[in-house]
Amino acid sequence: MLRLVFALMFGSFAYSAALADEQPLRNLSGEISVLERIALPGDTVVIVDVTTENDHPLTGLRRLTEDAQSPFGFSLDVPADQALVLRVGLRGLEDALWLSEPVLIEPGENDLDIGAQRALRLPLMGFVGLLYCGSQVIEIGFLPEQIRIRLNEQIMTLSAQPAASGVLYSDPDNPATSLHMKGDGAVLRIDGAELSECTLRRPDTDITQGVWNISAIEDTPVLFPSRTELVFYPDGRLSASVGCNRLIGNYRRFGGVLTFGRLASTLMACPDGMGEQEARFNAVLPKIDGYILDAEAGRLTLTTEGRHVLRARK
Repeated sequence: MLRLVFALMFGSFAYSAALADEQPLRNLSGEISVLERIALPGDTVVIVDVTTENDHPLTGLRRLTEDAQSPFGFSLDVPADQALVLRVGLRGLEDALWLSEPVLIEPGENDLDIGAQRALRLPLMGFVGLLYCGSQVIEIGFLPEQIRIRLNEQIMTLSAQPAASGVLYSDPDNPATSLHMKGDGAVLRIDGAELSECTLRRPDTDITQGVWNISAIEDTPVLFPSRTELVFYPDGRLSASVGCNRLIGNYRRFGGVLTFGRLASTLMACPDGMGEQEARFNAVLPKIDGYILDAEAGRLTLTTEGRHVLRARK
């Protein structure tokens, strides 16, 4: 039997995907710091995100900083009997996102304090998957004609190159850094040093599979009849409509973390009600920081600080 758990912890919103009853849990705690010496506004959101080894969202929490400054402590219960991937960070407005590199959490019975984790501000990285190279976990983001790799607090942008087989990406300024992918297997070279036997892991079900029809924005059902849709492309592009204008832009997805960049829109005059609906959609999107996917039921919920602000279905 499955259960869906929602709990309030220390003024934060904690969420969990479906967990088996009686599944053993343990406490995971630590601290989030940012390198920049900046004053964070009170509407900055603390993000803690836990996924499975295949980067499928599992559990996490969100809370406002409320004018507190780095570092930020966190604590939440996680499954004890499976390997997990942890990311922590902050989400600010105007597409500002700080995230730590992924941390692999091995199964274990005892509570675990992982200490301080440094979150760095990230550029656009599109749909991010995990590349396992031996014991190392590396993030790889997919963009049109490019990929971005995050490793040891560096971000490398590689461009698509002709290849006799598979898919090849390399750094135009440093060809000794490259990634050659064949199916889910890959060979990664950093300045000529080879990380072989790498495996790409993406979730078995993800937001890029199919067209999502928007059913509600915040607590307001969309107008009927109106054609509403949200499409996430595997290369980080986004297309949307809430019944009138067509919007295009980009998104970033890291495990259960989801943020949107600025959208461009057509400029059609909208019928009565459609303009207000579109305005609500445009106001909600920049504040989104996560999602909950029920693939079996074909439902997608986008969240802001843990609140359900946009609902969609296949």
